[in-house]
Amino acid sequence: DKHSKENITCVDCHYAPGTKMSPKAKFKGLGQLFTYLGAGGNTVEKVAKVPDLSCTASNCHPQNEEFLNKKIKFTEKISYVHKTHFDKKIEGQSLHCDTCHQHISPNKHFEVPKVMCNLCHFKNTEFNKGRSKCVLCHQIPTAPLQKQKKEGAGEEEKPITHESLEQAKVPCQSCHYELIMGQGLIKKEGCFECHEYSSEMLKKAEDKKLMHTEHVASQSAHCLECHEPIRHREGDFLDAARMSCGGCHPDHHSYQRDLLVGAERDGVPETPSLMYSVKTTCVGCHQEEKVIKGEKVAQGTGKACAACHTPKHEGMAKEWKDKTKEGVEGSQRSGAGGP
Repeated sequence: DKHSKENITCVDCHYAPGTKMSPKAKFKGLGQLFTYLGAGGNTVEKVAKVPDLSCTASNCHPQNEEFLNKKIKFTEKISYVHKTHFDKKIEGQSLHCDTCHQHISPNKHFEVPKVMCNLCHFKNTEFNKGRSKCVLCHQIPTAPLQKQKKEGAGEEEKPITHESLEQAKVPCQSCHYELIMGQGLIKKEGCFECHEYSSEMLKKAEDKKLMHTEHVASQSAHCLECHEPIRHREGDFLDAARMSCGGCHPDHHSYQRDLLVGAERDGVPETPSLMYSVKTTCVGCHQEEKVIKGEKVAQGTGKACAACHTPKHEGMAKEWKDKTKEGVEGSQRSGAGGP
């Protein structure tokens, strides 16, 4: 480990400068000793916190311009600069040195797992906006995208590059839809690994400020102990778009949902559908497979009515359609000044 090679001891990092001899530090060390002896191994099971003051001490990583602006090679294509992350808050949560630098594997005392970057940059953000903007980490490639340009053909045509697409405001998800998968949701079942089960506990899990204060600030919990990871890598770009209805049909069938729920509107009292009161969903009625414009769709059928009600209800769906059509056409005639 880099720190041990520099003869930096455990207490140099785990206790802020000037606090090593305090009663609080002594009791803290005693607790860690007991967990070490009780575990019977060579590691301390109790989570240890490294204060920012220990990291930024003058003889370690002082917050001078050289350190803050130094470009650090994080991956082959991504550089990291500390200055852009200092004094940052993500949804009210302050960033600290050990927010990113964590003890994950036994082979390394400190490392920065990429999944931590993903959670901060992509949770509760729109694609390529705000802290999820691609250019925060990636340089825009300048090479032409067309195969024929790479092979030297079609020189008279203007090449298409990432730069030209950005200038034309072509959205990145047109080609990179699959790069961000997951939402970083709370793993509520994980609460009961430490707490007894209760409905009240599940409600508290939604209180972001409380959860961060009690678990991160007070107990040094790692983000992924509570959050599901967000994936950021290349995958099957066609299936990712194909399986997401919202990609092409934003808020699809919202009007049908509104009709079923029947919520109160201006001048219209609350009128929920009878089907809504018994929790009948779309597939309860749309059971007949038909091909429309070359695509298979599940269409509503009177047979579904008869299956739940009586045989004479099979004609109910047609009756509804006819009455609705009659009402719409009547409204149109009235609006046009017709009889």
